[in-house]
Parts: sequence; C-alpha cells; structure tokens
Amino acid sequence: METVASADHLIPRLRRAVAWSCAVLVVLFAVVATMLAAPVVRDPSAGFLARRGHLADVELRTSTRQGPSMVTELRLLADTGLAVDLTIRVPDGPVRPHPAVLILGGKGTGQDAARLSGHIDDVVVAALSYPFAGDPSVKGARAALQLPQIQRAVLDTVPAILLAVDYLLEQPYIDANRLELAGVSLGAFLVSPAAVLDERIRRVWIVHGAGDPAAVIEYELRDNVRARPLRRMLASLITFLAAGQYLAPEQWAGRISPRPVIAINARDDERLPRVSVDALHAALKAPCEIIWVEGPHVQPNRHEVIERLGALILQRIKDRSLQPRASPLPPGNADAPRFRGSADTGTCTANPPHAHDHASGTAPR
Repeated sequence: METVASADHLIPRLRRAVAWSCAVLVVLFAVVATMLAAPVVRDPSAGFLARRGHLADVELRTSTRQGPSMVTELRLLADTGLAVDLTIRVPDGPVRPHPAVLILGGKGTGQDAARLSGHIDDVVVAALSYPFAGDPSVKGARAALQLPQIQRAVLDTVPAILLAVDYLLEQPYIDANRLELAGVSLGAFLVSPAAVLDERIRRVWIVHGAGDPAAVIEYELRDNVRARPLRRMLASLITFLAAGQYLAPEQWAGRISPRPVIAINARDDERLPRVSVDALHAALKAPCEIIWVEGPHVQPNRHEVIERLGALILQRIKDRSLQPRASPLPPGNADAPRFRGSADTGTCTANPPHAHDHASGTAPR
C-alpha cells in the first residue's frame, strides 16, 4: 500500500517536471526563433551599404608565389566591425593597371578560388571568403547551433563584396574601368545585389547559378528528406532565415542592366533544377549572354570543370569589349530558347542548352 501511495505521489510531480521542461523548451525555441527572424523580417539589403562602412585597416597574412604571379592573403577590417578575408593574385611584370575579376565561390572554396586556375595571364584574380565567424568543420545536428553565425555570414556577404571592391579599386595594379565580379555556385546567388549597389562593377558573371532559392534548396534535400511536404517546409524555412525572399537572384539580376551580365550553366548540372535556372535566365535584361557548357556542377574536386570555366572567363576578360557575343543557333533549330531582355534594350544572346558547346567546342551528348 505504501508503494502505491508513493507512486501516486510521484506521478503529479513527474507531470509538473515534464510540463516545466516543455515550457522551458518552448520559451527557448521562441527566443531563438525571434533572434533568427528579426534580421530578415524586413529587407536587409537596405542596410548593406551601412554595414560595409569604411575600410579601417588591412592586415597582411601571407605572400607567396604561384607560377608567374604573386599571391597575397589579406584581412580587410571595416569601421563597422566587418572582417573580410581576401586573396589577390597579381601577374608578374611592371606595376600597371590590369583587368581584374573578384570571385565569390562556393562555401568550400572561399578565397582559395584565386589559386585554382592554372594561368591568369594578364588578369588580376581576387577571391573572398564568406564572413563566417563559426566553426566550418562542424557537421550534422551540431551545425544547427551555429544558425545565427550562418545567417550573419549570409547577410554580411554582400557588404563584404562591396568592401573588397573598395580596396581593389585603390590598388595601382587594378584598371578601375575593367573590374568584374563572378559568383560561382553558392556565390552565384549573392553577387547580383552587390553589382546593383555598386556600379563600379563593370560586368557580372553568374556561374552555375539559378533563381528561386527555395526550389534549389528543396532539390538539394530530395535524397535526405523523402517526404515532399516536409522537404518543402524545410526549404521555405531555410530560405526565409537566409533572407531569400529579398535576395533571390531573379529579383536583382535584371537591375544590373545596362551593364552586361553573362550566365554560364552546365547541361548536366545535378545540383540545380532546370526550372530555377530558367527563372534566372528569364530575369536577365540586355546586354546579357547565356552560355551552356557540357559537364556537371562545379566543385573543388572537379578540376577539369574549374579549368574550363576559368579559361573561358579569363579569355573573355582579356577581350577589351564588354559587350555580349552573338551565339549563332544551329540551322533549323526553331525550338532553341531565346531569353527576353527589356523592350528598350533588346534580348540576351544565348546558345541553346543542347546545341554545340559554346565554351569547349565539344559535340553534344
């Protein structure tokens, strides 16, 4: 009887403990949700210029040689607290203005993108890392604990690009009239706002990019989250927390005009749904060019893909003309896509996604 009475006495206490634990978890969840939602409830792009601030200090990290070029790693510090890691690769020879490209690569590449191409010829190549203050080696569920730092890095990336542009245009080896910006893979989703906000960027490359970030994230989750409703909900949540509703490339890319934009996409891209790629292309306004190349999505271990893209981009940058090139369509290909520009600026030039490879000269598969 005493055992029964003791159990009856413990059950209410256990229920209260469970209730208090649930209440604490709900409060903690609400606090974290509020912290994450607060920066993206309103359009964060209105604060990008203020966040860039003014360049306050430059820290030299390393300086090494790579072939006939000097590679320098720097940290740029703004008076707003923004810190940007930047690598600059300058070709050998007398100090004089060179054409230049600033690269925002994938999350696993960062500032090392400046080192990936074998030869840069007469072009200065710079690349920046994402301004992420957390531990990039953390994976899985533990990465969720870094959501505030991840969100801050996304929101700081456009200001970081703008600060890097400020620094580069102060250098005697940069031709201020020939500075271009290239976003590759993840970087392709974030370069358009920077180019709209800074007209000193003369041309923009959107490489293996797309529009509609929520659809891209849902596509990425397809193997790990089988239930489509849950996958769509997670994709929408991630997009919201990353301010995707405000920073989606298709909302910005058309506003770069009348400066030219070149979009390069892979026909065998396993990372991007075609509908999202089409959304980006449809948003471009002339002067613009769309180039389809053979092969899969670019990533650090796909050296052939990197070399082909690098050769194409560097060759075009060395060409003094910024205007898009016509890409003739095969005879009789009436279904080849044309991408609308604007009524007063004409159309984008494009090679069709299944015609002769514009970049490599290889036959379609």
